[in-house]
Amino acid sequence: MYHHRREKHDARLRIPGNQSDQTRETSSPDQGNPGAVERAKHGARVVMALTVLSISTACADATGDVIGSTSPTTLALVTTTTSPITTTSSMVETTTTTSAFQELAAGALVTPTGVVVAILDRGNTGFIVRTPCDNTATVGNGEPVGQVTAVLDPGHGGSIDSGAVGSNGLREADANLTLALATERLLVERGISVILTRTADYAVRIGVRSQLADDLGAKIMVSIHHNAPTPGPSTAPGTEIFIQSDSERSRRLGGLIWEHVVDALSHIEDVQWSAAPDSGVLQVINSNGEDAYGMVRLPETVSVLAELAYVSSPSEAEMIATREYVETASLALADAIQAYLQADDVGAGYVDEPRFFNPLPGISAGSCEDPALG
Repeated sequence: MYHHRREKHDARLRIPGNQSDQTRETSSPDQGNPGAVERAKHGARVVMALTVLSISTACADATGDVIGSTSPTTLALVTTTTSPITTTSSMVETTTTTSAFQELAAGALVTPTGVVVAILDRGNTGFIVRTPCDNTATVGNGEPVGQVTAVLDPGHGGSIDSGAVGSNGLREADANLTLALATERLLVERGISVILTRTADYAVRIGVRSQLADDLGAKIMVSIHHNAPTPGPSTAPGTEIFIQSDSERSRRLGGLIWEHVVDALSHIEDVQWSAAPDSGVLQVINSNGEDAYGMVRLPETVSVLAELAYVSSPSEAEMIATREYVETASLALADAIQAYLQADDVGAGYVDEPRFFNPLPGISAGSCEDPALG
């Protein structure tokens, strides 16, 4: 039993485990491949303040004639602008039409099954979207989403990409999603708009995850993970935050997350911690001299990849499977994100020297199976 000395917060979430995988442990995937699915270690909900465009009235042009009408689940609003153009013989009026979809500069859709997908275009029969496996599909309806402040990325997902698996059968993909959902809830309560790249147990390719944050004009993206393999013992949590090279904003976000998470987890008793010698807030560089992980290299959005604790460690895996951990870690993440957005705190845990590492290739595109979109 783990005892916490601090005030508890009611996240009331359960982490599912897979008892058939009790002894399987995986190695690190290549998050650096935009077409790869996050794999084993070293890989619906839209919430408040999201822009939902729903038009149910017809629009009239300058002469009063009806030029278009829509249902509450479409983006087919058409507006008109009239501008005079002077010629040598007369004054001519030209009319330009702009669809509401075009006005939605950054757009996504929550499908009827709760899957978040980027809107690519508007077709005759619905929204043309980018699927989690980076395919193109048409979805008849759903909830359009505009700009958000934060994107949370629960790493891994689906039957082909469980991530690391603890000795207690806990799948990293499940732990990541449970923690992301709990953090989402806390951010919403604080008035911070947020969306998840994955809302259930399905695979999402790296390029799709990273692009979503850019498509929605997010201020930050946090990719949530639990680490493996297990390094040596430590007296403190071995939390690692991987940041974007040459980005002071990513560095600051990483430092705040590290500071809040390590402080919070340190108050959980009876845990045998593990940590790498260079654990902290650091850059991880591949042999090409680039950020090794696609979730920090690919997006324009300020991003970090957070490895909160070691699911490969039996002691830490038991902790991660508790409600206490979910409540504690989600509160720490929410506090760190809020501090980044609303305060001038600088964080801690910074490591000067980068780590050099080449992740293994991820799962091929042919192995990625899209979920039902509705």
